[in-house]
Amino acid sequence: MDGLLRLRLEAHNPGRNHHRWYEVRLGRDLFGHWVVTIGYGRAGFAGQTLVHSDADAGVARDIIRHYLDRRASAPGRIGCEYRVCDVSAAEGIRPGDWLPPDCLTGFDIPHSTAHDGS
Repeated sequence: MDGLLRLRLEAHNPGRNHHRWYEVRLGRDLFGHWVVTIGYGRAGFAGQTLVHSDADAGVARDIIRHYLDRRASAPGRIGCEYRVCDVSAAEGIRPGDWLPPDCLTGFDIPHSTAHDGS
């Protein structure tokens, strides 16, 4: 099941012809392991996919935060920042437990009881 948590980001810099998307998905596999799927590419194209799996939720959380920390450095690398354009979570999944709090600013996530991870 790949639909427990989904975060989609986009970065656009027309002057440099940078139009990128980035997606983080969290799910569980048939063995109960946490699966983090990272998708990325140029807007309008299929892009690339990376998949990480681990039995430990803490490792999955660290993987997500590692990739999002890298996206936070985008202004220095590509001249524009990534902006969150969509967040969704399944019942019982609190995005604040998985994502840095600043990712969730301005989003009303229906199944989340807290945006700050508390």
